[in-house]
Amino acid sequence: MAEENKMKRFPVSMQPDIEDLLKEISPADFAPATKEERDDFIQERQSVSYWKDAWRRLKKNVVAMVALGVIIFLILFAFVGPYLIPYGYEQFNKGAENLYPYHYTLEDQKRLDAEIAARTETEVLDVDQMIAKAEEEAAARGEKLSSVDRAKIKAQAKVAAQQSASAEHDVDPNELRRELGIKKHIFGYSVAELERKAGGEHVFPHIFGTDMYGRDILVRVMYGARVSMTVGICAALLVLCIGAVYGSISGYCGGKVDAVMQRIVELIYSVPEMLVVLLIATALKPILTEYVNTGSGPLKSFVNILGPNLISMFIAFGMLYWVTMSRIIRGQVLQLKQQEYVTAARALGASGGRIIRQHLLPNCIGQIVVTTCLQIPSAIFLESFLSYLGVGVSAPLPSLGSMATDALSGMYTYTYRLIVPSIVLSVMILAFNLFGDGLRDALDPKLKK
Repeated sequence: MAEENKMKRFPVSMQPDIEDLLKEISPADFAPATKEERDDFIQERQSVSYWKDAWRRLKKNVVAMVALGVIIFLILFAFVGPYLIPYGYEQFNKGAENLYPYHYTLEDQKRLDAEIAARTETEVLDVDQMIAKAEEEAAARGEKLSSVDRAKIKAQAKVAAQQSASAEHDVDPNELRRELGIKKHIFGYSVAELERKAGGEHVFPHIFGTDMYGRDILVRVMYGARVSMTVGICAALLVLCIGAVYGSISGYCGGKVDAVMQRIVELIYSVPEMLVVLLIATALKPILTEYVNTGSGPLKSFVNILGPNLISMFIAFGMLYWVTMSRIIRGQVLQLKQQEYVTAARALGASGGRIIRQHLLPNCIGQIVVTTCLQIPSAIFLESFLSYLGVGVSAPLPSLGSMATDALSGMYTYTYRLIVPSIVLSVMILAFNLFGDGLRDALDPKLKK
């Protein structure tokens, strides 16, 4: 009877197959598998942590890995490069003013100068011969050559020399270089410095050329990249600390506390950020200048290096730029605080601060890392933009933005001064953005592959 009830549970078409299957099953089929059978059947997978799995997925993203390589190169370029260059960022190199990255070496320049001097000397010798010949003719007639006649001969010789030079013997430096086979050399030396090299002293080339004061552009770009990256990373960490604390408290408390805190966030969103930076810089400048001139203490040199504009920028970041981070963290905390492990922690008597530190923020680490990484290029761009306006880092400390501003005065004559810092700044921002996008994809569990 029981077997009939079992058979009725299946469609009629399947009953013969089930009967045959039941006949083939024996107790030996339910015996535990041997070790050899388990090894052949079960392919064990090594346990992988969250961060190892994220790194595995990040390595598959070619664009993000290339961007990471560019970031590492820029870090070495900015922080290690200045120690390899013998010039300082504020060092004036006499005789090396306004050098192009692509110019002539001393040996070629000396050949060119010697050839021009030889041709000019020939023309002067012809004038002397003409005067001597005129004096001989005047003496033969029993006369003396007057100063007026001498001036006429010199004028005629000068006109003849100019006509001759324009017609046949024009001393054009470019033509003369081609005639002598003189070519420009990449990363050449300045004339004054190569004279020192000819005396036995080694001189490092100005790879990116020099500015109007003879300062090496390469080392100034390195220091400018260092300033931009330092400002970007420090500002992002400042935003992270304030935004994570504010957002986690708002999301965990909820209710009226959350409503009040979010109204404050909306109020900060409505404040014009650039105006605040300019106002803070204007208000702090006399105070900090007086402190640097008359004050003492360990912060004096620090304030002197940063200057009021950069300090006001960090204050503005601490006042305004953390709101996006706080909203992202708040949204994550609102979801996570309903989880069972948070309820269990409350039941065990854990305080709100402990739950936020030990349970909520660690589970938001993916969003925190990605948002922080994407905040760095925004801070770099803001610092460069403010330096471009003249309210960034204080001179003589270089910045990529201030270098671009200085290059505007000679943009058509010395274009390379604008191109070099602009390219470095663009590559830096692009690399951080691409790496941040790749990091977001790698840390998102929903995109797990």
